Amino acid sequence: MFARRFSSAVVVLPCLALGALAYPHAQTRAPDPVVAIKGATILTATRGTIQNGTIVLRGGRIAAVGASVPIPPGAEVVDGTGTFVSPGIIDCHSHIAADSINEGGTTVSSMTGIEDVFDPTDVDIYRDLAGGVTTANVLHGSANPIGGKNYVIKLRWGRPRAEEFAFEGAMPGIKFALGENPKRRGGGAGAPVNGPARYPGTRMGVEYVIRDAFARAKAYQHERQEYDRRKKAGDNVLVPRRDLQLEPLVEVLEGKRLVHAHSYRADEILMLLRVADEFGFKIATLQHVLEGYKVAKEIAAHGAGASTFADWWGYKIEAVDAIPYNAALMTRKGVLTSVNSDSAELSRHLNTEAAKSIKWGGLTEDEALALVTINPARQLRVESRVGSLEVGKDADVVVWNHHPLSSYAIVDRVYIDGQKYYDRQDDRKRLTELAREKESLVNAERSERRTPTPTTEPAPQQPRSNEGARSLQASDDRSAELALQQRDDRSAEAFALQQRADRSAEALTLQQRDGRSAEAVTLQVTTKGGERSGKAFALQTKGLLAITNARIFPVARPPIERGSIVIRDGIIENVGANVSVPPGAHVIDAAGADVYPGFIDARSTIGLADPGAGGFDDANEVLDFNPQLRAQVAFHNDSDAIPVLRANGITTVAVTPGGGLLGGQIAVMDLDGYTWEESTVASSIGVSFQFPRLGGGGGGGGGAAGLPQDRSYDDVKKERDARLDRVVRLLDDARAYAKARDPNRPRDLILESLVPVVERRMPLFTSASTEQEIKDAVAFADRTGVRIVISGGSEAAMVAALLKEKNVPVILADVLSLPTRPDLPHQSRYAAAGELVAAGVKIAFAVPSETNARQLPYHAAESVAWGLNRDEAIKALTLGAAEILGVADRIGSIEPGKIANLLVAKGDPLEVRTAITHVVVAGRDVPFDNRQLALYERYSKRP
Repeated sequence: MFARRFSSAVVVLPCLALGALAYPHAQTRAPDPVVAIKGATILTATRGTIQNGTIVLRGGRIAAVGASVPIPPGAEVVDGTGTFVSPGIIDCHSHIAADSINEGGTTVSSMTGIEDVFDPTDVDIYRDLAGGVTTANVLHGSANPIGGKNYVIKLRWGRPRAEEFAFEGAMPGIKFALGENPKRRGGGAGAPVNGPARYPGTRMGVEYVIRDAFARAKAYQHERQEYDRRKKAGDNVLVPRRDLQLEPLVEVLEGKRLVHAHSYRADEILMLLRVADEFGFKIATLQHVLEGYKVAKEIAAHGAGASTFADWWGYKIEAVDAIPYNAALMTRKGVLTSVNSDSAELSRHLNTEAAKSIKWGGLTEDEALALVTINPARQLRVESRVGSLEVGKDADVVVWNHHPLSSYAIVDRVYIDGQKYYDRQDDRKRLTELAREKESLVNAERSERRTPTPTTEPAPQQPRSNEGARSLQASDDRSAELALQQRDDRSAEAFALQQRADRSAEALTLQQRDGRSAEAVTLQVTTKGGERSGKAFALQTKGLLAITNARIFPVARPPIERGSIVIRDGIIENVGANVSVPPGAHVIDAAGADVYPGFIDARSTIGLADPGAGGFDDANEVLDFNPQLRAQVAFHNDSDAIPVLRANGITTVAVTPGGGLLGGQIAVMDLDGYTWEESTVASSIGVSFQFPRLGGGGGGGGGAAGLPQDRSYDDVKKERDARLDRVVRLLDDARAYAKARDPNRPRDLILESLVPVVERRMPLFTSASTEQEIKDAVAFADRTGVRIVISGGSEAAMVAALLKEKNVPVILADVLSLPTRPDLPHQSRYAAAGELVAAGVKIAFAVPSETNARQLPYHAAESVAWGLNRDEAIKALTLGAAEILGVADRIGSIEPGKIANLLVAKGDPLEVRTAITHVVVAGRDVPFDNRQLALYERYSKRP
């Protein structure tokens, strides 16, 4: 069944989907439409905001814009009431639709060009168009100090030929790259670490390559100029040899081609500016330019633009000093600044990426919107055509349902050159038709199948877990030694590790636990630092703290419009509208602010992995079976990432090891405390299970893994099932171990850690992504009789009914991600949370990245934009997450007796523009000090 579905769904249906999405546009476009969008709020980007305005598009240009604009006869009138109209978003750094972007065999690849490998059928064009992007600077990769030529496009999705995407008249450019990427063995991002060595291997070498290339270009230029001079003089001279590598560099020298330079560190940025000065040309844009704030004065003096990420940091060694204030600080220092994506996913919400500079750096709304409209237009030298809503400019226009700087904004319509290329309502209709067609194909496929004829294949075996259950009923006092004898199929390394376990430890006493209900054990927590599957050492903040005059959102009950919260020794003592503040309490006057429970990241590597040059990674052990590993003991309280998360309202994380199949025990940790003992909310709430994928590897939160080309589906499925059988046998052994009564048996830490799982007191947090993986994971849980929580769940919404039926919660990881398959709607990941909640599935959110986790509330916000009730989103970030993690008696809501984990915000904390003013962890008003803030404050003062 799945084999057939694999071939049809992965091969036929994506093609069907792409055709349905593209060609209706191409076939129905009018040659010269006249469109009037009336009654909208118009954000011109250069001339302020027009309330209740009208914009007229005619002949591919903006014909009129203003508050009182006559509508031409015969125009299509679009009711813009309640909507916002902006210029099209411009992405100054994109790689969409490029079949290949790197050259590993040379250090100067200026003879290559992206337009030669541009794929007009790439679905990412459509996806980014649906995010409001109308123009993109598609760049070569960063494998070489001097890379290939760029291709500036308009996203005319549905056009069949690459040249039809060209931004006519846009100035050509070329990609340079500094720093680590051109130093890599083999060249470029993603190159193998052990690839062939090549020059350069240092930043000094990178500078030399660029200087040498321009020295040769200067000589070539002189040779050509001398030839032209002598030919005009009538001399009989030979034509110089043409050099395709040097010609683009001569164009740079002559100001005919723009340089877009991938860069990170301040030293290399300054180096390139000085090289450009030496050879007499200008750098058009410094791309990424994460340390641009350190040399903003020099960048501005040179006249270079800066196109940066909004808040990416720490994802590589040279990104450690990246700060979210970069765009704002460079803007304030006089640098023409834009925000870019370098990612087909990030490009889909560049509008809210720009809004981050309001929160981090204090830009105005007009300044923030300029970061993705008029500023990149100026950097690409196309500001006379696009980037603002002005009469005579190209009619590249986006209609939004909310202000584009709002977390809840989504695109209703996109016009390019006055033609409608995206319409959300039309898109919905096409997708509905497509779903019907897909269902018809599936039904036709099913009808072709008949009742299978008898075969000689043996009947399938009954699940081992059932056999184990019957066996255990017959012999409750089976010894641990017998369990070990039957474990001959466990991995050799896991068995060897067990053999080295401490056999002199006292036998685990099971009788007391057997006499309790699962619920009693799960909820066994005292108010202060109680016990949950091992001791929990909650941080005890001594003293009194009161938050007054706030609008309070307890989550577990209705909001309190004006109330106070009293916290004693880290625990909420009282909350309400008429609460008296005890004498001696430290008071936070939150007048005009909102108080929420601190946000919970339900799957994280924070504390186990740290970004940057001094970073470490303790998240993934090397064996297949690691359930005995305890995440809490490796939690690094001084991680640079912790204060960064706290500054955005995240107070608690579920620290999740991920190695092998069974990765280890998940700990719930607060983001404060001097030691891991002080940070521990719960030492073990379950075991991580990387559900094995077809084709190898554990499951995860990302897209589907494809089948290896040289192997059949049956082969990889057999291999996957064999790995699952090993897990089943280990769980059976744990059941036997739990029932053993021999007090002299050797202690087995691996089996001991799985006893709460097989007794259903704790779940397996099961990483699974695709529809089929999730179905298989649920079937595995039924087979083994264990509880699971789906973690990742990219396609969980497709099986929402099954998850509801089986009472399986979902931790949605990385909502802000591309769809897993080309045939899925562009918003499938964004809409999943709403669809799951509508089906009755309990959800939480996660961003399992130590550097990107501060985006957690914005993942929830995007879900709200695409259908999730906002109250449900807040619950999923707080109490819902706590319930899934089994710690709702301690955190997740603002109630007496719970740990005081709180955030105070000047508005909606899901809005990207909202400032967080206080974060309280275990009753402590935690300062916002972190390395990024310190760098901002230091370089803000640079003369």
